[in-house]
Amino acid sequence: MTKNPSAVVDCVTLVDLPGMNGRDPEAAMKPKKQSLGFVNGYAVPQDGRASVIVAPANAFENAEPRGQVKEYTPEFVKTSGLVLRFNATFDEAVENSQSERVRSRNFVVYFFVEDGTIKITEPRVENSGLLQGAFLKRHVVKGVTLNELNVGAMIKIYGFEFRLYSCDGFTRGYLDHLGVVVPEDEEEPNCEDPLRAKNERQRLGPVRSFKKDARGKFLTHDKQVLRFYCVWDDRAKFGDRRKFILTFFLIDDTIAITENEHAKGSRGGMSATLLHRCRLPLRDQDAVARGPADDDYEYVTAEDLNIGGVVRVYKRDFFIYDCDEFTKTWYLSNFEMSESRFIARDVSEPEDALPRAEVPEHTGLAIGSEEDSLQNCIALVPKPPRKNVAVDEGVILQFRAAMVPFDGVGDVSEFDTARQFVVSFHVSDKTISIFEQASKDACSSKFLERARVRNVDNAQFYDVADMRIGSVLKIHSRAFKLYESDLYTEKFILERFT
Repeated sequence: MTKNPSAVVDCVTLVDLPGMNGRDPEAAMKPKKQSLGFVNGYAVPQDGRASVIVAPANAFENAEPRGQVKEYTPEFVKTSGLVLRFNATFDEAVENSQSERVRSRNFVVYFFVEDGTIKITEPRVENSGLLQGAFLKRHVVKGVTLNELNVGAMIKIYGFEFRLYSCDGFTRGYLDHLGVVVPEDEEEPNCEDPLRAKNERQRLGPVRSFKKDARGKFLTHDKQVLRFYCVWDDRAKFGDRRKFILTFFLIDDTIAITENEHAKGSRGGMSATLLHRCRLPLRDQDAVARGPADDDYEYVTAEDLNIGGVVRVYKRDFFIYDCDEFTKTWYLSNFEMSESRFIARDVSEPEDALPRAEVPEHTGLAIGSEEDSLQNCIALVPKPPRKNVAVDEGVILQFRAAMVPFDGVGDVSEFDTARQFVVSFHVSDKTISIFEQASKDACSSKFLERARVRNVDNAQFYDVADMRIGSVLKIHSRAFKLYESDLYTEKFILERFT
């Protein structure tokens, strides 16, 4: 018998499976080899039964020999920044108006060659009363291309019909380069507002009063301002001398007075406006009137303002000393005046010298040296004085001295005459210290702490030249006569002064 019956069963089972066709089971279990290969991107059979002969491909076999490469510029780069400009007009129906039925408005049409977008703007006219500026933002308008844009053409954009009547020189040259025939520019249509034209004709007529010609002055003198520089001396009533700028508005003859910006900082926290914009009464009695202004009042006009004159502002006299260039030009063109009337006046004053704090006299008996006491007068937080480190650092001259009388002080007592002192002079910082030697009547003590001492005769500090045998040092109402020195001191003085 077979020892492993399961193996026999498995072999019989594999042979009897459909599709085996009596093949060896072990061969059937092995994976089949790949019969296709890729040559130059194409799949070709790889087994021996294939009769396909594959030749290696050469993409540059029949190519022309390489020559000089031509420079290539993309089309969007060529057209980048190219903008065609046309002037157009549009007729707008006007409702609820008795003076006009149709209003013509001027527009500028921009065509961007790069992406075929269109932008339309309306030039702003001052005081037109219309919303002008950007009419159509830049974008592609369906049905409007470069072929439809030419002088004399009509284009319809979102229900608005625009007639192109002219173009600029660059647009004409660009279209001629493309072979497009551009007609001559048409005459610019009259788009003037009849109401504005009527006001302009009225402006050229005789000058009328303020009340009757308010609209005419608005159209004529809008944004025209006369600027004068004046000074107000208020020192008589505990004030000061202040500079101001007087602004006169020609549109309605109003006046505003503000303090000069350069002088504003000296009055920190206070308002810079002295007089808000209003009509200024000419007389003081009219300035104190209550209620609305009456037609009988007289107000300050441009003829009342001149350089070198005084304008009365609510009982305050303002002296006008200068004006700006526009004010000078306006007066010369509207009045018969000479330029000599516009010479600036000098209103500057000499600056007062700032008071300086006096340094108190050092009595000599004060606490600390003179330099140390001076620091309390210089700074709030005193600093120690700097020491002058000289070459003779550590050099000390010593003398024996006795107290003697001098002018202004009475005789010296016998006790003081018998006292013995040692005077030490420090050459590096010119300081003096006095030490009293012990005797049978007194013990040793320090008479003078090291400090700089002034000579009462010449108010100068004692120096090395004053240290001589026989010299008298007047220190704090006492006089000390030097009568002896040590060998080191004698040698130093001989080397220094011989």
